[in-house]
Amino acid sequence: MILLGVVSTPFWPPPPEKYPGRLPAKADVLVIGGGIAGVSLLIHLASRRIDAVLVERRHIAAGASGRNAGLLLAGVASSYAEAVRTYGRDVAREVCEITNENHDRMIEAARGQDVGHRRLGSAILPAGDDERALLLESEHLLHEDGFEARWDGTRLINPRDGEVDPAAMVAALARQARPGAIREGVDVNGLHPRAHDVMVTAGDDSCDAGIVILATNAYTPELVPTVKIQPTRAQMLATVPQSTRITDMPVYSNFGYRYWRQLPTGELLIGGWRDTSPATEKTYGEETTTEIQEQLDGASGEMGETGAVTHRWAGSMGFTEQGLALAGPLEGLPNVYICAGFTGHGMGFAFMTAKQVAESI
Repeated sequence: MILLGVVSTPFWPPPPEKYPGRLPAKADVLVIGGGIAGVSLLIHLASRRIDAVLVERRHIAAGASGRNAGLLLAGVASSYAEAVRTYGRDVAREVCEITNENHDRMIEAARGQDVGHRRLGSAILPAGDDERALLLESEHLLHEDGFEARWDGTRLINPRDGEVDPAAMVAALARQARPGAIREGVDVNGLHPRAHDVMVTAGDDSCDAGIVILATNAYTPELVPTVKIQPTRAQMLATVPQSTRITDMPVYSNFGYRYWRQLPTGELLIGGWRDTSPATEKTYGEETTTEIQEQLDGASGEMGETGAVTHRWAGSMGFTEQGLALAGPLEGLPNVYICAGFTGHGMGFAFMTAKQVAESI
């Protein structure tokens, strides 16, 4: 394939707005991180009339929130049957309910702005007999627990799933913040919890914050090394618009390790395959690698894609040991909260997780 784009340039345009600023001297609540979790926290804190300032070291949606596939999926990546085995029936059901609500409430919060939202459903395509058996079991369990799902003979269809432009989604929520509430270019390098507040440092600036919320996902251990979040790189590519329809809805496969979608304008977006090189993908790096990109090229060819690749990019996700997000007060650090560790599904979890954190303050 011919590479027309710039390596590690995301397909999604960054938000057009700029929010330059410095670390405030004081803040009731300081949110660190300008991805989907951070801007969602601003929405929920404002609804509770809690004054907050968000700081971001680059620009909003610069990290994984602007570098993912933009899929809004219910539940966890692999299958409902696996979630039941891992977490138990009650937790698996709750996760599915929360992610469905996350989809509804986040789109409502965009207030009609164009975020590229479509709700065509999603399909999970088994890569082998073991996954097929789990998906057939998942259909049965989902029906028992009151969720829509349909095995069509080859795939498990989840009709309530959807897709967005993730960078546009972040931008839509950010536009609703009060002037001065978002400050880009603030590289926080220190947290110093005290009895009644937290001193935060960024270069020569410092802030006395009543409460700090870490919405830093994969990068959380850089500020708090004791937090067990594993940075994990996800790589993607995008093609020129295709003249034929390659897929009718977003697809997940191979236990969540492979995924693709086709936009209404015809571009094909393919991501994943990190399981073929796991040792290299546990990293903060946002550069692409030949090994994974060759896998993505091969997959696009097998799907019948015939055009050139326009974008190749990567982003660092934050994985937890349990596979579920960390939300609430951070143990051992008074006045510090966390809203991070979405294990590759920040768009599907972060809005409602942020609500949970805001309500705990």
